[in-house]
Amino acid sequence: MASAKLSLSNEQFLCSICLEIFTEPVSTPCGHNYCKDCIKAYWSVSDVSQCPMCKETFREAPELQVNREFRDMLEVFKRTFIACNDSSPPAEPGAVHCDLCHGTKHKALKSCLVCLASYCNVHLEPHCTVQAFMWHKLVDPVATLQDRVCKKHNKMIEFFCRDDQSCVCAACLRDDHGKHNVVSVEEELKEKKPQLKVIKKQVKQTLAAKRTIAEKIQNSVMQGRQDVEKTKAETVKAFDALVASIETRKGRLIERLEEKQKAAEQQAEALFSQLQLEITEIDHTITKLEELSETEDDFRLLQGLPSVPSTSNSKPHFSARVRPLLNLETVRSAVARMEETLNEEMDSIIEEVDLVDKEETVEESVRTKTKMVFNDELGMIQRVFSVNVTLDPKTAHPSLILSGNRKQRCYPTCRLRLCSPCVCERAAVS
Repeated sequence: MASAKLSLSNEQFLCSICLEIFTEPVSTPCGHNYCKDCIKAYWSVSDVSQCPMCKETFREAPELQVNREFRDMLEVFKRTFIACNDSSPPAEPGAVHCDLCHGTKHKALKSCLVCLASYCNVHLEPHCTVQAFMWHKLVDPVATLQDRVCKKHNKMIEFFCRDDQSCVCAACLRDDHGKHNVVSVEEELKEKKPQLKVIKKQVKQTLAAKRTIAEKIQNSVMQGRQDVEKTKAETVKAFDALVASIETRKGRLIERLEEKQKAAEQQAEALFSQLQLEITEIDHTITKLEELSETEDDFRLLQGLPSVPSTSNSKPHFSARVRPLLNLETVRSAVARMEETLNEEMDSIIEEVDLVDKEETVEESVRTKTKMVFNDELGMIQRVFSVNVTLDPKTAHPSLILSGNRKQRCYPTCRLRLCSPCVCERAAVS
């Protein structure tokens, strides 16, 4: 098996003596390549036959033969180097590019799992024409070829261990997975791909179901928001009407008090004016009497005395108000009773609101609303014939529990279902 980290480059096709592309390449016994003429010239000026790179010394100058396969590779390399990248378009962002292109990188056509390199159409030609490369395994372009190499042994991954659910190379198979259930990567992929389709289908179904639930939740939230806004508007309207009614009643009461007070004031003012006239008349009479008392002319006294004002005329028909028009305690008591009644009713309404979603999750609410769609007819009947009742706790069955506002009843969790416990309405229902 070839080593995993073999990557072609221009330097591999250059002679280390003349630094040009090999001409008639030959290989020394130590494995290094040179141009045939270059190595002969190097040995001709030296006392010993020695490899210029590794300095290995040979007793006699080796018989050198041209490496024909390597020469054929060189010919292909020369053509591809000259034909280089102008004929193919450059790689787009995100595409796998050719590892041999210099300057502008072109889109790779295939990736080699032996060379661990990707090639464009031009640089792929040696793998299609040179016998030494034709056994290499080519796949569609892969950006992460390094993931195909075992990090431990630096060899290409070719197997899959089903016991450990991991990809392994031949060395891993020999050292650690000898007794495990191991198959080739291709065989495991054949089984994984159908599983992938099944999982993909299941995930899509799950996604569709989740989206349906999400849509129902959104619709439920929107419907709930509309219901709440409508309820809020009706509540504000009802309370505004209540406040307006209270203000009207209060205004009427104050107006009535003002009317009563004004009538009393007018009556008192009329009596006061009459009294002022009578007092003036009496003062005038007193003045005359004083003059008669002080006069020395007795004859004036004989002419007549002033008349005394009538008691009935002078006595005012007015009685002072003993008690106020309205007792303040009566007002306070009435307002307190109304406030108490209002608080009780508001507590009942708030309790009803709290009981609605106390144990109901969002998903249960969606199911409830979905179920209500199929029960429109029953709901319409219930709305038409429903009656607002108040349950009588005195008639309730011992197994029943009544709510605080006496509008609902529930069963204990451990009751025996041997009969149908009932409770009567407090007032008769016609």
